[in-house]
Amino acid sequence: MKALPKLVLAGLVVALLLSGCAPKVVKETVVVEKQVEKVVTAVPKVRVALCPAGRIDQPGYIGLAGTGYLKACAAFGLVPKYWEGTSLEEWERNVRTAAEQGYDLTIGVGSTMADAIKHVAPDYPNQHFALVDDYVGGDNVAGLIAQEQEGTFLAGALMAMMTVDTSLEGINPAKVIGFVGGMDIPVIHRFLGGVVQGAKYIDPDVEVKVAYVGSFADSPKAKELALSLFQDQDVDIVYSVAGSFGDSGVFEAVKETGLYGVGSDINWDNEVPGHILTSVLKRTDLMVYDMVQREVEGKFVKGEIYYGVNGGYVDITDMSAMGDKIPQSVKDKLAEIKKGIADGTIKVERWK
Repeated sequence: MKALPKLVLAGLVVALLLSGCAPKVVKETVVVEKQVEKVVTAVPKVRVALCPAGRIDQPGYIGLAGTGYLKACAAFGLVPKYWEGTSLEEWERNVRTAAEQGYDLTIGVGSTMADAIKHVAPDYPNQHFALVDDYVGGDNVAGLIAQEQEGTFLAGALMAMMTVDTSLEGINPAKVIGFVGGMDIPVIHRFLGGVVQGAKYIDPDVEVKVAYVGSFADSPKAKELALSLFQDQDVDIVYSVAGSFGDSGVFEAVKETGLYGVGSDINWDNEVPGHILTSVLKRTDLMVYDMVQREVEGKFVKGEIYYGVNGGYVDITDMSAMGDKIPQSVKDKLAEIKKGIADGTIKVERWK
């Protein structure tokens, strides 16, 4: 083999040296994980406001409605918000404020708030409104209507049986009972209608004397009317549905005369122990709770929603405060009537 020229040989040596010292190229595959942010959109909770025609710390159906509202808020994780008012101007302002603040459901308590709901609801068609004790119409409005007449039917029957039981101290033989109402309005007519029908169911000859206070907050006038019924009209038992203050006035008359009364909405039986035959319970707490639950579950329905003896929304007390003054035969008859109302065999008309 011929020797390579020196120049070529030197070039080969340099090339070999360079190739031996050159770093090796290693191809690496780098996997970069894409960071994906999960955007969680919180589902807004339903917002429900309460606008009572009074204060929720007062006794009676308004306070009871407030209790049901607060209980529902706690059960469904809602933030409670309520606006209390005592005048027409306040009621409409409160309802409108709740609507302007975007509450999904605004519940008015008391038929005297009918105009407030009627004026405000049409301006907020995508929000819901409900009213305890009345219905004003509209595609976004519900009326929570207690069947008071079913409970007062029981009370009227009791009054008719006891008003001729002269073994009870102070009872006279006249078939006359009394009724004191707060105002001459439809909701009070329902109470009166039940009393009349229940009394007539027992004895068609029983007469019901009626007086209206003209207010739900006039205790002296309620007492005056009750005294007049007791002292001048042969009445020995008065049914009172005159508002919490008016009822207190009637029961003052009961205490003063030693005669008898029947209470409304809440349990008044121990107000004058042994002289309040029973109380018709109007469970507005259960009604309001049911309405809040409907809204939370997306089951709002417009129109009148009826709450009666079925479900325990309307009932009478167990009369235990009267002890043995009410005969067992009377209690058995009332149980029979209650069953008849519940199963529909006894029809109770709803007066307007």
